[in-house]
Amino acid sequence: MDKDTYNALLERIDQAIENGRKEFLDIFLDSIRYKTVNPPGDELEFAKFLTEKLAQEGVEVELQEVRPGRPNALGYVRFGQGGKKLLFNSHMDTVPAGAANWETDPFEPVIKDGLVYGRGVADDKGGLISMLIACIVLQRLKPEINGEIIFCGAMGEETGGIGTEYWVNSGRRVDAAVIGEPSKMELVIAHRGAYRPSIYFYGKTAHSSEPSQGENAIYYASNFVQGIQELEERLKNKEHYLTGYPTIALTIFNGGVKVNVIPDKVEVAMDRRISPGEKVEEAKKEIEDLLKELAEQGKIGRYEFGPCIDNKGAGIVAEDEAIVKHMQKVLKRRGYDDKLVGMRATTDMYLLTDAGIPTIIFGPGDMAQAHRPNEHFPLEELYEAAKIYAELAVNFFLD
Repeated sequence: MDKDTYNALLERIDQAIENGRKEFLDIFLDSIRYKTVNPPGDELEFAKFLTEKLAQEGVEVELQEVRPGRPNALGYVRFGQGGKKLLFNSHMDTVPAGAANWETDPFEPVIKDGLVYGRGVADDKGGLISMLIACIVLQRLKPEINGEIIFCGAMGEETGGIGTEYWVNSGRRVDAAVIGEPSKMELVIAHRGAYRPSIYFYGKTAHSSEPSQGENAIYYASNFVQGIQELEERLKNKEHYLTGYPTIALTIFNGGVKVNVIPDKVEVAMDRRISPGEKVEEAKKEIEDLLKELAEQGKIGRYEFGPCIDNKGAGIVAEDEAIVKHMQKVLKRRGYDDKLVGMRATTDMYLLTDAGIPTIIFGPGDMAQAHRPNEHFPLEELYEAAKIYAELAVNFFLD
């Protein structure tokens, strides 16, 4: 494609998105009305909504069932013959809205001062619908290029990334991927992982008037807490240039049954964030080694690991990957900062990079709005991100 034809195509993309603002706004607002709260998920009707929008444009679609009644929403936007494959991945589910502190109905979107308020507007329906818009516009324009966009509205991201994991494990492969998590329109090439175990410490119950006749599980757990605080300081020496140093936070401490009973069981849970270059197994071994040391010193009694809520690796893509370079080119042409940044939160990116798929994160909205009451999203970024996604696909396929 010559330069004039290329520039004309980009102008047509932008104009199509501008002309469709009302149509695309309605799609976005409707998406917020679907209560895809996870748990339990309830993504089915929203998945049907997404695939119907694509099917109306002549796109082949699929509801890939991951759990009973909980599918991924897939669409296959094809151009020409053969060519590369690019995955657009964003998740359909949201966290619960909570009962307090919302100034509006979280599932009836409100627009005020250029911001859209509602549960999931930033995390992650803004990015999801921007990707959908890009697919719809490119399908309508039918540019003379070779390639395929695989649109994936993933289920279950908020409880372990099970939708994207299922897609990967089904054997499907692409040449590159974009995850639409809110990144403030910045290009993210790395994110942290998460290891979230719970540990039970056991003592011996006794009447609190005779504490020496028992073994206080709270004391055992407290010795562990002190060890974790020391580990937390050591982790600051493992700085990563994109995501900072790994962190560990104790988030649950449960024990005791009555004020006059020596507790014989305490639960401690934590959130250990994994930096790129670290392995979840390394973080687990740190905890195991600490427990072993405390046991040898007689500072804890019997203990056992409880359920591990999350076990997610970190994700990172090389700076010289084609998908990174193409996104930098698009951002620079459109006047955005093309610097490479990291994300301290956890996403589905690692599932794709672990499968050998070069993956970036780029999305409208701010992750700081995620999981909070009065979650809001800058409406203009819905359209700007759609233009960027569409231009990125064109660039990637023409390379």
